Amino acid sequence: MTLYAYNPATAELIRTDRVADWMGTTNVPPPDFDPATSGCFWRGDRWEVVQAAPPAPKVPEAVTMRQARLALLQASLLDQIDAAIASLAGDEGKAARIEWDYANEVRRDSSLIAMFSAKIGLSDEQMDKLFITAAGL
Repeated sequence: MTLYAYNPATAELIRTDRVADWMGTTNVPPPDFDPATSGCFWRGDRWEVVQAAPPAPKVPEAVTMRQARLALLQASLLDQIDAAIASLAGDEGKAARIEWDYANEVRRDSSLIAMFSAKIGLSDEQMDKLFITAAGL
């Protein structure tokens, strides 16, 4: 009788010819599946093939100003950002306007982005999503 092994902690199939004592076993053969795109798990009386979830998109460290503005426009936030910059007084306002108008890129960890987030009430997660969107534009 052929034994098929799985990890008892995760129930995931272990492809091996040498079953170790710590492994769970069954004589039910696993179905055919592509291990590059799926996993196979023992569910007590049967195998279940589960499609792998796509990896979460990476938040870029920086995007171009063009990308940033297009992402903000798409999210209907560009006017709020323009108003936030216009509301800043003194040297802080001048510096923000220079940065917004003349920088080639905007960094996710910049003080300008932190100020924008605070001014218009965006969470870190929302800002990350904007950067991910911007990187695709």
